[in-house]
Amino acid sequence: MNRNPMRGWAKAGLLLFLGMGLAAGGVAAPAAAGGQDRGHHHGWDRGWDRGWDRDRGRGGEVDYVALGDSYASGFGGGPLLDACGRTAEGYPALLDALRRVDREADVTCAGATASSTPPGAPAGPVDLPEQIAALRADGSLNRGTDLVTVTIGGNDVQFGAIVQACIGPVLPETCAPAIASATAYAQTTLTAQLQESLRQVRQSAPRAELVLVGYPYLFEAGPAGPLSPEAVALFNQGTDALNAVLAGQVQRGETFVDVTDEFAGHGVGSADPWITLGGEFPLHPNATGYREGYLAAITADVHLGHGKDHCRGRR
Repeated sequence: MNRNPMRGWAKAGLLLFLGMGLAAGGVAAPAAAGGQDRGHHHGWDRGWDRGWDRDRGRGGEVDYVALGDSYASGFGGGPLLDACGRTAEGYPALLDALRRVDREADVTCAGATASSTPPGAPAGPVDLPEQIAALRADGSLNRGTDLVTVTIGGNDVQFGAIVQACIGPVLPETCAPAIASATAYAQTTLTAQLQESLRQVRQSAPRAELVLVGYPYLFEAGPAGPLSPEAVALFNQGTDALNAVLAGQVQRGETFVDVTDEFAGHGVGSADPWITLGGEFPLHPNATGYREGYLAAITADVHLGHGKDHCRGRR
């Protein structure tokens, strides 16, 4: 989720493995999973899309546009399809696979930030303002758009740097200040940037349901985790603060989708992690996380009738 996800997250992943060695004398066996999962979200074959399909005869196809960063693009879920790190397991692709949904555009890009930050594309990722500008320019975002999803902000608060500040068998002194600084940034600068970008989305697609999709907890407290329990608690508080900023942007007829319940018990350090630790894509959901976590939460929370006034969800 940083500006160069391949390079920056690989460094964070290396530090995580070093931290695990310091904590347990090597890479420890996974601990028992904590938290609870909402059982009705389990199983791709259990008909998550049936409710959406039943509405198709009443409301027609859902014209869908996706915006955001690596957690939207599906980074880590499977083979990369393009330079922006999109995969077939990103939730835009999974939603598009539902019979009722017609994905008009997917401009999600790994490394994207809420503001335009150098280097720009093609040297760097396509940030949210450029994503919106491209959609407006080619007409993909318009009065006929029914659904717009956005996940953004993790790169802005520099999740990777926070992990590095918090890693270790005991709570580092650098952890709390790093999280406090990121929270303050999210509540001020990021909020202002989001407000302007979302204003442009609403202006271009006034009938669309705008869905802000949040971030999961990345870590589980326990002996197998790379962060101390105290650091996990602080990191989760920081994630809550970022999610609260996203939730605070929704207006009437819009939805914030909280994925923390779906991912509960499946962070790094759990017996069944849905967040990757090693490899090319550390600290991103795996394929199960995108399907059982993101897709499950979105299809549970977003009900699209016809137009904004018929939308429901957690706000």
